[in-house]
Amino acid sequence: MSYWQKALRWGWISIFCLTVLASLPVRSLAHAYIVATTPKVNEKLVEAPKTIRIEFNENIQSTFYALKLLNQRGQEIRLHDVRIDATNPHVLKGNVPNRLANGVYVMKWKVVSSDGHPVEGTIPFQIGQSSDNGALSDSERNSYVPKFDMIIIRGLFYIGLSLFLSLLWFKLFIYLPLGAWRFSARDKVLYWAAYSLTALATLLSLPLQITVEADVSWLQALKGALVKKMLLHTSFGTIWMIQCVLLFLLFVVGYAMFGKRERHSKRWAIVSFVLGASILFAKAWTGHAAASSHPLVARVMDFLHLFSASVWVGCLVIIAAILPFDMPGTEKSKYWEAVRRFSCWAAGLVAILMMTGIYAALQQIPTLDALFQTIYGKALLGKVLLLVVMLMLAAVNWILGRKQKNVLGITVWSEFGLGIGAMLLAAMLTNLPPAAVSPGPFTQTKAAGSYQVTLHITPNVLGTNQFQIKIKDAKGRAIQDIEQVMVTLASKEMDMGETTFRALKIASGVYQAKETMSMAGRWNVHVHILTTSLQSADATFACYVGSQ
Repeated sequence: MSYWQKALRWGWISIFCLTVLASLPVRSLAHAYIVATTPKVNEKLVEAPKTIRIEFNENIQSTFYALKLLNQRGQEIRLHDVRIDATNPHVLKGNVPNRLANGVYVMKWKVVSSDGHPVEGTIPFQIGQSSDNGALSDSERNSYVPKFDMIIIRGLFYIGLSLFLSLLWFKLFIYLPLGAWRFSARDKVLYWAAYSLTALATLLSLPLQITVEADVSWLQALKGALVKKMLLHTSFGTIWMIQCVLLFLLFVVGYAMFGKRERHSKRWAIVSFVLGASILFAKAWTGHAAASSHPLVARVMDFLHLFSASVWVGCLVIIAAILPFDMPGTEKSKYWEAVRRFSCWAAGLVAILMMTGIYAALQQIPTLDALFQTIYGKALLGKVLLLVVMLMLAAVNWILGRKQKNVLGITVWSEFGLGIGAMLLAAMLTNLPPAAVSPGPFTQTKAAGSYQVTLHITPNVLGTNQFQIKIKDAKGRAIQDIEQVMVTLASKEMDMGETTFRALKIASGVYQAKETMSMAGRWNVHVHILTTSLQSADATFACYVGSQ
């Protein structure tokens, strides 16, 4: 079996495995969201609670959390023993002081998700009848949106690691089969430049993460107490220390690889490549995949996505800036053979990139509305657009490669420039709240006997929602002889019992009601229709409720 037949075989096996993984029913709900609260959103209590409690969908980190209670004048009511529940790390709670006056109160909370991203929000409730004019409002939830410093530092990390991995990839998988193994002066400069970028971005990522989680300035982020807390009590700190150890080993291996004993350079190059890939794999442990119900699968998919993109984009620099000098005009046949070999590898890398990208999109974006209406969805569309243009340029480069006339130049640099743009968007996406938190209004039509029932839920988020039911016959005419319409809500995330309420008629065949969805996630909405002749019809809808 030839080299390329083996590569093709393993490529198809890889794609098959990715397809199987992508078909797994996993939804990654990165950034913690509320699944239950005590008191509930907008709940009216007869007497003050002894404890306020917020339960999230995932473990929340044991540092940089806060829980405050404000009255309707905005004054803080001091809580006792605010803590994360020792028996259930999903829960943040605090003890309420005695003798709270009647009125409207707001729980103001902040936590750090298991993926290292901070989220915060408010939950209103009322005790007794308020003597003031304070009024209940909907709950709020806000997630961290990456700023310029985050995008630049993460972008430098991806670019540096991309150049580092692609240089070694090209040497091991392109040069070595051609019998052209050697490290030129340009290779050494690129290696250490890429290493320096990666190391700098990694070092800066620690104070950057402190500014995000602790909500402090860069100067304050350098304080020893905050650094110690971040390193010893957060998942990010653990991963950061692992990355630093890997970077130190890379420095030692790089020094050995470029040493006088060239016959050992291949072995050191393999070790260096594995260490570089390990840094990228460690990075996958701090992204959205950390909040998945199957985190290992999600992290592997995230790593494969980052790896394939890094090698593809970085190798473009090798083709444009290194290859023409390593294989000049006197070795033109080897130059084009190297380009041809890379084209075959690139096809496999793009296949992995697309498969893992589709997988991630299916986990993070529950509806088309979320794709077009959220920042996450729009950023993803921008990334897809850049990928499409890159593929068009790749096709141009492939055609030019078949003609074998001039050395590839401007089109390769253009493709690389678009790749850098995609990497910056990737740096932004890893820190944006996923589109699942804002799926948009829900609308669906189902058959219920001889009727067509349309359910519309808006805004379809945690808190108060408006339910509108339209009932028509097979010809699209509004049904007149309806006695009542009952709606039953049941969460599919956890057993909280059922909530049943009546929708009132507002027009012929149109019924409407307002009710609270007490948690984000998957819900069943059952509509029961009773006619004046005591005939009944039922329709059940499955919807996904956002958290903001």
